[in-house]
This record gives sequence, C-alpha cells and structure tokens, in this order.
Amino acid sequence: MHFIGCDVSKLKLDLSATTRTRQVDNTRAGWSSLIQWAEVQCQAHRSEICIVMEASAVYHLQAAAYLSLAGFKVLVCNPGRSADFVRSQNQLNKNDRLDAGALQRYGSTLQSMHFFQPDPPEISELKSLLGMLDQLERDIRRWQNRLEKVRHQYPGSTVSHSIKRQVANLQREQVRTQKAINNLIKSHETLARNQQLMCSIKGIGPKTSQRLLPLLYGNRFDSARQLAAFLGLTPCHKTSGTSLNKPGRLSGRGNAAVRAALYMPALSAKQHNPEMSALYNRLIARGKLPKQATTAVMRKLVHLCYGVVKNQTPYRANYAA
Repeated sequence: MHFIGCDVSKLKLDLSATTRTRQVDNTRAGWSSLIQWAEVQCQAHRSEICIVMEASAVYHLQAAAYLSLAGFKVLVCNPGRSADFVRSQNQLNKNDRLDAGALQRYGSTLQSMHFFQPDPPEISELKSLLGMLDQLERDIRRWQNRLEKVRHQYPGSTVSHSIKRQVANLQREQVRTQKAINNLIKSHETLARNQQLMCSIKGIGPKTSQRLLPLLYGNRFDSARQLAAFLGLTPCHKTSGTSLNKPGRLSGRGNAAVRAALYMPALSAKQHNPEMSALYNRLIARGKLPKQATTAVMRKLVHLCYGVVKNQTPYRANYAA
C-alpha cells in the first residue's frame, strides 16, 4: 500500500508523498489534479494508494467522497490521534506541508484501517435534515431566552412581539423539517424498516430512532460495543495514584445530539421496560450512582438497537445484541 498525506483546509489541499509535496485547490478540478499526481508519484493502481486526511468539520467530505468513488483508499483519521503521533515524532515546526507529511507517515504505521465510504444519497439527505433540525432547536432556545430577558428588562416593549414572531416562524420551519424527515424515512424501505425495528424496543420512539438511523445504515460498526464507544457512552477509568476510588466518567466523545436523544428514552425505559428496570435497579444495588445507572441504560438501549437492526428482528425481552 502506498500512502499520501493530505492536509485539508477550506480552500486548499496540501499533499505529501514519500519525497514530493504539492498543493491543489479543494475543488473538483483540484481533486482531479490530485488523482493524476498521486498516480505518477506512486506508480501504482488507485486501489493500492491510500489518501490519509484528518476529519475537518465538513471540508474533507467532498474530497474524500470523490477520491473514494475514483477508486482510491481514503483514510479519514481522528485529529487527536494524528496529533499524538506528531508529538511522538518530536516535530516542533508546523505548517500545512509538514502536516501532510506527518499524515503520510502516520497512515503507514497503522496496523488496521477502516476506509472512508461515501454515504448513500438518502443518508446524506437525512443527516442534512437532522442537522437543520438541531440548528432550528438551538435558534428557538436562543430567541426564547432573549424574549424572557426582554420581558423582564422592558415590560410591554414592542421588541417582545417581534421576538415572538421570530420564534413562531422558527417553530413552523421546525415542523416542516420534521415532516420532511418523516417523509424521507417512509420513502426508503430500509430506513422505514430499521426505524420500525428500533421502535419495537420499549423506550425508543421515532425521534430517537431517526437519530440512530444514519449510524446503523450499512455495516459501519463491527459490534454494538463499538457503536456505544463511538457515541461516548463507555466509561473512562482513571485508577492511578490518588484516583483509585474515583468512578469512571464518560469520554465525552461522539455525537452529543444522539446522546441527548437517548437520555429521556433511558428514563422512560427504566420505568416501563422490565429489562431496563432490572438493569437499573441491579446497578443501584451495587452502589452505582443514579447517573451512572442511567448511562448504563442508555448504553444498553444502543446495544438493543444495534441488535434488532443487524438481525432484522423485532425486540424480545433479554435480547442478545
């Protein structure tokens, strides 16, 4: 396997092969130039060339999809792990060209790799709509907070009426976006089936299942434990020195919106789902804090969702995910 490091920015891609570097535009024309340059540098078939880049908000996505569809292996790595590698190499200077070289070396050291796979159109659209829904919810909360402040500072002000109209407009758009999400799921057999399977679990409803649908589409995760770790639902233990008796804490990594969407279902499940209630009470009896036990219920719900989707079988009590 031949590796090429690719440092991504909004406008440019800095490339590094073993002995050569180049900069191209982060556009379709630039990606085409990258392909030609990579083939010349590596003198290998595209399937034997791996482009290594860091996840960088949204700026890497189109380039990664284009290169993957063109036949290259594309590795989108965790920026934290690649930064750890750079520190281990005692690289003191930093610029885009050096970062690309570090990514090239980092990729060549990895023993196991999960290559980038572009999302199908329906998943891209679902992610876009969910992102829009998140933004609308944040905007509504922000305007409602402003309204509360204005009511106390300037009672009877016309500004409050303007804010109310703004909130009403955002709420109408929120309803339209949720309707678009529902229609999209209904129009795709696999999405509709997977949502139905997840909703067979007591505590999981349409709002929570729609958050998990993009993650459970295809074979992105090898196990339920891997999915739970991705969502930041696995505890991190620090038991050295004076920290021996401190409880484990969540890593805080992963999609916070999905974790938030699982919290209320976990509270419901521990009340109405016998399996979840037994798990919660068992952990409390062992001395776990209520927050820790609730997190365990959230994690168990993720395991169950993974299991029913993977096996295409509705939920049964004591389901082995």
